Amino acid sequence: MKGLKKIALVSTIAAVSAGAQAELKALDDAMMGELTGQAGLTIDIETEWSIGEFAYQDAGLVILKDMSMGGKGNRASKAAGTGPVLMDNIRLSLDVAGKGATPGDNVSNYGMSKVKGLAAIHASKGADLATFGAAAAGAGNPAGASLDPNDTSMQIDNERVNGDGDLTLHFGFNDAWQAAGGFKAFNEGNGVVDGASKTYATLTWDEAIEVVSQAVDFEFGIGQIALADSDYATDGRLGSAVINGGQDFDGIDDDSTGTQQTTTLISDLKMSGYLGPMDIRIQNRGNGFGTYDENGVYTASAEGKGEAASKIEWDSFFKVTDLDLYIDIAGVQLSDISIHNSRGDKSSLNTNYTFDASGNVTGTVATTAFGFAHSKREIFAVKDSVLNPTAYLRSALNNGGAFDEDAMYVDGIAINTRFKGDIDIGAISFGDTGTSIGKIFMTDVESTTNWTISAH
Repeated sequence: MKGLKKIALVSTIAAVSAGAQAELKALDDAMMGELTGQAGLTIDIETEWSIGEFAYQDAGLVILKDMSMGGKGNRASKAAGTGPVLMDNIRLSLDVAGKGATPGDNVSNYGMSKVKGLAAIHASKGADLATFGAAAAGAGNPAGASLDPNDTSMQIDNERVNGDGDLTLHFGFNDAWQAAGGFKAFNEGNGVVDGASKTYATLTWDEAIEVVSQAVDFEFGIGQIALADSDYATDGRLGSAVINGGQDFDGIDDDSTGTQQTTTLISDLKMSGYLGPMDIRIQNRGNGFGTYDENGVYTASAEGKGEAASKIEWDSFFKVTDLDLYIDIAGVQLSDISIHNSRGDKSSLNTNYTFDASGNVTGTVATTAFGFAHSKREIFAVKDSVLNPTAYLRSALNNGGAFDEDAMYVDGIAINTRFKGDIDIGAISFGDTGTSIGKIFMTDVESTTNWTISAH
């Protein structure tokens, strides 16, 4: 951790002090990569996709129709025949960590850590040094910012130290200023925020955070989620735009045999908003199984049972600005839903380490979410650890009354999720009346949900 602290400090000093140079070239991702000593791949991404129908069959089926993902305005653009709108401006940094023998070879960008480099660019180009310089040094709510005037203790995420051989993927943005014209526009003094021309020097901290938080916009939709009878996959309805003798998902049995049936659960789900940073780390801790104590210390199991030693960690920041859906089976319409973190406790689920003068760890401090909701997940295999009495009883029936002790437990996959943010529901109505019963505001929502999924 001492090495990480020094790297971050050197990066900040180098960036801010460079403002004395008349012809400063702005730090880009490649230069930041050199400062952390990390090699790897940089991949710029733009995407749009749609799926006409997705069906999962057990005996009957669950069906999702008309799924789509793209940039804001994607559905309207398609409907108008002007083509899809791509979700773009996404940059993926892929690295495989070393052991730290070369300074920074086990360090990667994480969460909001890149904001420090962006603040350093503004500071070096004449922006208020008390604000942007402090942010470049890690202050999450520097002087002059109004994001959260009641809490000046939060910091910006530090870069992350990884284990030797860990694979890390950091999804961020290509051009942080795209929503206001882009890097070139700000460099030439033509950036536009709320109708006013802006440069790096004249952009306030609050304006800069607003611009960066809108760097990657998205739009997602599902036309219908429905249940279908077991014949759906074999009688010609699979993948068809119409079912039940020509009607759509209306839940009405209009087939003469009385055997075809579907029930719509949810329809017209439409969601749009902005994506913040996303991190995926795949640990290199071997293929063994065992247990972790409350401090995260792993003990291998001699029987090869328990949790996988290596896990997938998935960490994402996001902001939903508008979500609408109709819950057909209940007759409830939910509209104008937003998911964010702009009230109450504005910190993320992450923390930074604090150090004493000698560089020893003394504790942790909360980091800012910059208005984004935050979700963290662990995904890993579990072996012989899911209780299944039914399989245990079946083993006796199949073996003349002798129980197979190994049949008591089966394998599965574990998905552990934490969430932190605020949730607003702008309107709740019943049926097709359109009359709302009111609004709901939930502040400082925190949850932990652990799933273990296995077959039965």
